[in-house]
Amino acid sequence: MKCNYPVKYVAMPIIEQIGWCHGLNELERNYDVVCYIVSKCYLLSDKIRYKENGKSLKEYEVVFPYQKRQYYSWERVIPEFNLINYACTNSNLVDKVFDNYEEALEFATQKNKELCDKTWVYLPYTEDLDERILEKKQEFNDRLSSYKMLEQQILINTSDLEQSNVKELNKLIINNKGKIKVLSRNLYEHLRFSSVSNFIVYSVYPEQYEKLIALVGNQDVCDVSRIIGNVSPILYNKSNNKNIMVINQYGNVLYYINEWEYLIDNNEQKMPSVELKSISDEIECLFTTETLEDIVLSFKRHEYINLDEIQGPILKKTLFDRNKK
Repeated sequence: MKCNYPVKYVAMPIIEQIGWCHGLNELERNYDVVCYIVSKCYLLSDKIRYKENGKSLKEYEVVFPYQKRQYYSWERVIPEFNLINYACTNSNLVDKVFDNYEEALEFATQKNKELCDKTWVYLPYTEDLDERILEKKQEFNDRLSSYKMLEQQILINTSDLEQSNVKELNKLIINNKGKIKVLSRNLYEHLRFSSVSNFIVYSVYPEQYEKLIALVGNQDVCDVSRIIGNVSPILYNKSNNKNIMVINQYGNVLYYINEWEYLIDNNEQKMPSVELKSISDEIECLFTTETLEDIVLSFKRHEYINLDEIQGPILKKTLFDRNKK
């Protein structure tokens, strides 16, 4: 997988405008955490922050796979980095990460209880205090209920992210003009910077990969065909084509990877790529342990989540059930 970070569960804060505050010259929007929901996350690093009083606090740098982009629109994202200092530009710091949903849910529930208590704990004492407390709790729970639906949709849309999917990204092995060597970059780095060259990528098993590594030292190129056998190519690129072809075992073009690293469906009739049967020595042959499924999941564009669209059908159903009673 392209994003080869550990995947954990975390209590993700939901931030909304809660009012207005005085700015430098005028009123400004005031934002704060209104509730927490459980989400998976990419774990980038863990840090220990030392305080002035001598104590320390462990924090985790994570990237939530869905982040809010517009008013009610949530977009699937991956970690993004500044090319100058390589700092992650869309990460957040959290104080706990978990290996399963249940532990994260327990932690998020406790955090939500604390937030709920803050909504009424400073209410002035009046005769209707109990009623006002109930109103504040109900208001908080109503907001939380809407975001719990978002939580479930995010978990469904991130079913491809599993903790078991973390594996080492092997370097590329290249066979070009009778010479075989190991490249310093992995497949995804190569695709990013070599789209103008002619190359074909084969997916090999880890055992085959190790045998190819052994050939690099003695340059016994003749044994390459014997080791890889009849493995099928998964990627094919021509220098005069802007898009990299994603192909199956039959040579059919399933998708294209464009210059912006988006996966595009091949809506035209799937045609066998005859050129693959007559590859010239001028085309680089690359070998990787990444599979066709890895490629598709790494470049697939996921749908946006709209909070209004999630709530709409559910709220209508609830209203219908009440009327039915």
